[in-house]
Amino acid sequence: MGVCDASKKSCNYILEHGHGNSLMLVLGGAKEALDARPSHQYILTLKNRKGFVKIGLVNGAGRGVFQYAIGFLPNRHRIYTYVGEPIQLPKLERNQITPDIVDQYHKQYMNALTRLFDRYKSEHDQSDATIIYANDDVSSL
Repeated sequence: MGVCDASKKSCNYILEHGHGNSLMLVLGGAKEALDARPSHQYILTLKNRKGFVKIGLVNGAGRGVFQYAIGFLPNRHRIYTYVGEPIQLPKLERNQITPDIVDQYHKQYMNALTRLFDRYKSEHDQSDATIIYANDDVSSL
């Protein structure tokens, strides 16, 4: 296991070098971490972050596991991790990937994440919690 930057070049390099290679991306990154605060609204900086979908389509990746953890660091609370259903992505040539295809799989990802969140939120006294899918600029919320 190692660590590298989350650039398109690095992600493609890892996924193109044989079977068994995988990667994990923190899609919201620093922006999402800095927007985290105690609330029943979980603001996810995901609405316009679609590059991970393109990388998955180019490499036929995405059969892996998408996760959502309830809780934020550095709070000293237990963090629960839930594994959602796999999202199957076809392997496409770069010239076959259109904005509509990217939008389709991005929406499928966000819908799966919402279902996973809604399924388990009541187990954590968060029945009224919601997810807000925000752009990189959440000042409009």
